Amino acid sequence: MGRPKQLLPVHGRALLELVVTHACASALDHVVVVLGANAEVVRNAVDMGRAEVVVNADHAAGMSSSLRVGIQTLAGDVGRAVILLGDQPDVTAAQIDELLDLQKRSGLPASALSFDGLLHPPVVLERTLWPGLMELDGDVGCRRIIRAQPELVAALPASVPGRHPVDIDTPDDYARLLEGA
Repeated sequence: MGRPKQLLPVHGRALLELVVTHACASALDHVVVVLGANAEVVRNAVDMGRAEVVVNADHAAGMSSSLRVGIQTLAGDVGRAVILLGDQPDVTAAQIDELLDLQKRSGLPASALSFDGLLHPPVVLERTLWPGLMELDGDVGCRRIIRAQPELVAALPASVPGRHPVDIDTPDDYARLLEGA
């Protein structure tokens, strides 16, 4: 992207700030933001609200290392976690709350957003599934776990058919986000 994507302007705010604002407005008891490359620049530019910020010094090892840092930050009495990507500004507090409620009501150990029949983050994972996160390696995330065991996941259909909450990985993704804004 040529610059830290977390700082790309969306609706007059930094991309990551929108995501953190939605997470902090949800029913989550504790919000942890894991920063990697450009951590200090991002931390100084983004209002993190009530979120705890931790830095993944091993961020070059990929997304799996950030997942491990985030999970290891949680207290021993935490029974489940929501994995939300920092580049998904369209995921709302209401969707996070829906996923939490769906997971609890379903009796399954996970819930995730479903788009065209595929499971995507954000994801709610009970502690029983965390060992699988800790075993991931490289630039992979919880998507690998939920897609390998879909029978363990309660699916929440995307709220707008045909429109997945965009995650921003390329300049084209960013342009599409701004077009839909």
